[in-house]
Formats: sequence, structure tokens, C-alpha cells
Amino acid sequence: MYIYGVSQKRPGVSGYKKMVRRYARRGHDRFWELDFVRGLCVLLMMLDHFMYCLWDIMPDLNEMLGTSLFSGWQEVARRYWNWDVRWNVRIAVILAFFLISGISCTLTRGNFRRFIPLALVALGISAVTNVVDTFIPGTHIRFGVIHMIACGVLAYALIDNAVSAVADFLGDGLRARRAVRILRYLPAAVGAALIIFLFAAWADLGFVDGKITLTSFYPMVHGDNDLNNFHSVFIYVRDYEEIYESISADYFPLLPYAAVILLGGAIGRAIYHTPAKYTFAPLDGAWNRGFCFLGRHSGFIFVAHMIVIPVLLGVFALVTKLFI
Repeated sequence: MYIYGVSQKRPGVSGYKKMVRRYARRGHDRFWELDFVRGLCVLLMMLDHFMYCLWDIMPDLNEMLGTSLFSGWQEVARRYWNWDVRWNVRIAVILAFFLISGISCTLTRGNFRRFIPLALVALGISAVTNVVDTFIPGTHIRFGVIHMIACGVLAYALIDNAVSAVADFLGDGLRARRAVRILRYLPAAVGAALIIFLFAAWADLGFVDGKITLTSFYPMVHGDNDLNNFHSVFIYVRDYEEIYESISADYFPLLPYAAVILLGGAIGRAIYHTPAKYTFAPLDGAWNRGFCFLGRHSGFIFVAHMIVIPVLLGVFALVTKLFI
């Protein structure tokens, strides 16, 4: 039998140090299931981008180098990219990853510290892709997934810190503690309200040709692309790309995606701040180490793979030209 993730029969083998750390309130535990799902999402993301490179980037590399590496895979990759199953799985993966990001916000008091490196990386991505865009048009990332996650984490931190200020004001009474426990769900309530507002006013979720489709009705300003680009940071406007050039090569606006992060806070509070958080502890083991490793380093892997995959494909193409 497991209590708080530690076996009663063999506590010394299965978690003595972990139990001592919890009792002494030193350090914090990682919940393997969160890392596992996050790692699975990262793996599927890398597969997605690899297939995109085979379809869109590899032909240009072959033409530039005079090679034919993976030339037979271009059509396969194109079909994969337009496959309705891939489209729907991608949406599920995105939502799962962002919900877990929201859960993670409830497991730390350092969300402001988490925001700073994310924001710096986001600014770096925008700066680098802006330069690359002069050579390869359409690659500039104005507001991508890292930008959005940084803003989502910041929003959670601001709301949660406001709740902490209210908690300090209310004191330590029983009623005050109950009120604070309820108020800790405020970030999730804000996220839910924003999503409801989005779909009530400016967007519609449908099922078109086998694909889950988000359609925007947000009114654009004709002739003012700068203002439209600014609005696109806050609300999904993908359907209006025909009015002006591509919004962003990697496009994840605050609505609805940052709201999903806030919504994930409800799961974090309901599960990972109760004894239920150790439900999956008995299933932990060596079998999940690979996925958990990817999940623990998902941020670095996301940034690195965007460079590593095209570079490796280019290197392999060059090797085939020189030695094969």
C-alpha cells in the first residue's frame, strides 16, 4: 500500500529519502506523470517539425546543394502535414502541454522567476528570426509559443500574488483559510471567463472536413497592418491572413492559449494540492525515464530542435554529396 507515494511495506527502498524531504519541507518533488505527458508532447512536436522540414525545407536544401536526400519523402511528409488525424492530434497535444504549464504554475511560488528567462528567450527568437526573414521570407516569429507561455506565466503570477495579498489581509482564521483556498482558483476562473468571452464574441469552434477548426470573427482594420499585427498578439486572427502578410511563422496568441494555461491552474489546485497528487506514484519507474527527461527539458529542446533538425538535414545532404 502506498501513502503519499511511499510504500508502507518497504519505505527504505521505495522512498525513505523522499519522505524525509517532504517531512522536513526541503526541496520539492517532480510528478513523473506531468513530465511524462510533457515529454510525449515534445516528442510529437519534434516529429511534426521533422516532417515539415522534409516537406518544405529539404527540397530547397537539395536544390541548393545539388543532392536528392529524402526526395522521395516530400509527398509523404506533405500528406502527413495535411492529414486530418495529425491536425486533431496536434490540437490535443497543444492543449495538454498548455494545461500542464498551468498545473506547473501552481507547484511553485517562483512564477516571476520563470517568466524572466522565458521572456528573454522569446525576445531572442524574435530578433534572430527577424534577421533570418530577410533571407528566407516568412520565418519571422512575432509572437510564438514561447512568447505566449511567458505571458501566461506572468498573468498567473500577477493574479496569484494578488490572492496572496488578500490572504495576508484576511489573516489565519478558519474562514479566512477557506476563503483563500477558493481564491486560489481565481487564475483558472479568469482563464475560463476569457475563453467564454472569446467564443461568445469573436470566435467559433467547429468541425470542418474532419478537422477541429477555430474560426475568428475579430474585426480587422483594413489598411493598417501594424495595428492588425498588434491585435493579433492578443486574439486569434489566423483567418484574416489574406488581408495582410503572414502574422507570425509560429503563432500562438494570448486568446485562447494563455487562457488555457490559466485554466490548467484549476487542475493543479484540485489534484496537486491534495493527497490525490500521489495517485500515479506507484507507476513510476525506469520505463518512463526517457519521456520524463524530455519533459524536464522541454523548453531547451523546443528552442534547440528548431535549429538542430534543419542543420542536421543540411549536413546529411552535404555528406551524401561529398562521399556517396
